[in-house]
Amino acid sequence: MYELYIKQKVFKITDHYDVMDANQNPIYHVDQDFRLIGNTVHVSRMDGTEAFVINRQVLTFMPKFTVDFSNGKSAIIKQNFTFFKKSIDIFSDDYSLRLEGSFWDMDFGVFNNGIEVGNISKQFLTWGDTYVIRVIDAEFEEALIALLIAVDNIKDGEENN
Repeated sequence: MYELYIKQKVFKITDHYDVMDANQNPIYHVDQDFRLIGNTVHVSRMDGTEAFVINRQVLTFMPKFTVDFSNGKSAIIKQNFTFFKKSIDIFSDDYSLRLEGSFWDMDFGVFNNGIEVGNISKQFLTWGDTYVIRVIDAEFEEALIALLIAVDNIKDGEENN
């Protein structure tokens, strides 16, 4: 198990930040495009190669994102319609991840077939949004980062409405 850290700026129009390892070394760079409709986020490794791209789909009842990974695989992140509790899933040809925990507090585990592959939490009393991703299964590192970006986008959209 290892941890990754994301610290976002307080005042932002678009997101531009790094994903850091435990020693505060940047390992990914997140770059969000400004668009009037939809949302596109490019995530690249520090050597400049693209890791994945997230596109928020427009004209959907509930938020839905497509993630295209550099290895040619893709995934769909979608918020499910529920009355009382948020439900978000990420599907690909290789796995089906489910979130369990507190969406509003940004403190949840991520499970694949009942086995925890990582968890995400928000640190409070910090300047700007600061998140910790605990990666239990390294195979899901990029999927966990994509999931955090999508969930943060959903929360930002709901807070602005």
